[in-house]
Amino acid sequence: MKRILFILLFPVFTALSFAQSTNDHSGYVDLNYMARLSDNSLINIPYRIFNINVDHQNGDLSIKSTLALEHQLRSDTYFLTNSSPQDFHWDLRELYMQWFTSFGEIRVGKQIHTWGSTDENSPIDVVNPLDYYYLFSTGAERKLGTFSIASDIYWKNLKLGFVFSPLHNTHRTPSGDNNFPIKLPITPQEYQIFPLHDQPFEGGFYTVSSRNFGEISYYYFSGYDRLFNFTGVSTYSHIDNSSFVQVELVYGFRKTQALGIGAILLNDLFTIRADMGLFDTRDQNSSISRELAGVAFGFNNYIFVDSLSFPMEEKARYYQSTFQIEVELPADINFIGQIFIYDTLYYSSNDFPVDQEINIPNLEIDPDNFTPADFFTPGIGAPMAVLSKKLAFFSLKRDFLDSQLNINLTAMLDLDKTGYKGTVPGALYSFQTEYNLLEDLKAILGITKIIGADGHPDGDQYRFNQMEDFSHMRLELKYFF
Repeated sequence: MKRILFILLFPVFTALSFAQSTNDHSGYVDLNYMARLSDNSLINIPYRIFNINVDHQNGDLSIKSTLALEHQLRSDTYFLTNSSPQDFHWDLRELYMQWFTSFGEIRVGKQIHTWGSTDENSPIDVVNPLDYYYLFSTGAERKLGTFSIASDIYWKNLKLGFVFSPLHNTHRTPSGDNNFPIKLPITPQEYQIFPLHDQPFEGGFYTVSSRNFGEISYYYFSGYDRLFNFTGVSTYSHIDNSSFVQVELVYGFRKTQALGIGAILLNDLFTIRADMGLFDTRDQNSSISRELAGVAFGFNNYIFVDSLSFPMEEKARYYQSTFQIEVELPADINFIGQIFIYDTLYYSSNDFPVDQEINIPNLEIDPDNFTPADFFTPGIGAPMAVLSKKLAFFSLKRDFLDSQLNINLTAMLDLDKTGYKGTVPGALYSFQTEYNLLEDLKAILGITKIIGADGHPDGDQYRFNQMEDFSHMRLELKYFF
């Protein structure tokens, strides 16, 4: 075994010994303040106060890393329940080795991948999970790195790529954080999550063909969902009284396969980008029995009752598409527009197990009116699918004073009028200006206004109604190095 490792690693050590090495670094320091428009109260959510990228190059080998310092103010400064003065933690966002070869490159380690043709909100960009605290950021800022191996192979005008991860990667979702506007309808306890039966392998591949008019790309990905789903009802009978049954809702992660196609059309007048993904997802839990479940779940003197447990065996097929156009308007105004559409093509599950013998006290909705299909949520796909099935995005940017001043106007409109009689149910408007105080020092002022709909059929559960209190003003002082 040692001899095999020596044979494999000897070329690497040789290359490192004789090649000339270089080191590069870059990053930023960001001082951020965010306050609600309604009452000027502080919005205390995490943000990256410091970020540094360090690259080490040695011949055909390089090591790339990204380290961030995430800051969030303490919930109190009385030091009564927590005596630690710390209000930050380090986040190693990326650390991977990159090997350049005659046919392409190979990357191994914790890394952030980018799939798809559109700039943002691509349904194909599914390799990395999301950090919901940074949902309204752009690019890699809202992604979490995954431990994976990836490769890009180049041949003529064709690019072939693949990625593989031995781990199941899930979104970072705010739990019980009133400062964040988007909340999950329920937050299960850890013991309610049903473990994966198989090895949680995730992976996929893609091809990109470059043409004179642009690019065409095809994608395939297979993995487990980033968000949990309702997988069934577990029942526990009391050892001394079998007629007394304790009921628990059980959650799991569906396995999803995705097929995608992307395109870029280049023109002297405009650029068109488009992505579309077709997703087939299935709950793998045909049985939800577990050994020693009564003990593991913390119920004293209860045993698992398999005959009264009901897996949902949910199956669904859905699609998501994003169409984007970029145009240079008169007066040097850069316009970017996007249309996002998502819909469910097929859904099936077992009937929800409700009868007089089983009581479900922790189900907050009326079981008689419970339709599983109405509560289906995609586990992977475009980030903004959590807001609506139909969205429009617009952005207008212009530079002034020889690019020393930049002004950006953006809008996000909800186009899904299902059950709503008005024009546009909800909307988000944002104004941001950036001014270069010095060559590497930038001052940023932003105002975001979110408008809901009082008459929306979802009521308080309508996403834009939930986000109205997140309307805010933000100030940033950002130094780049």
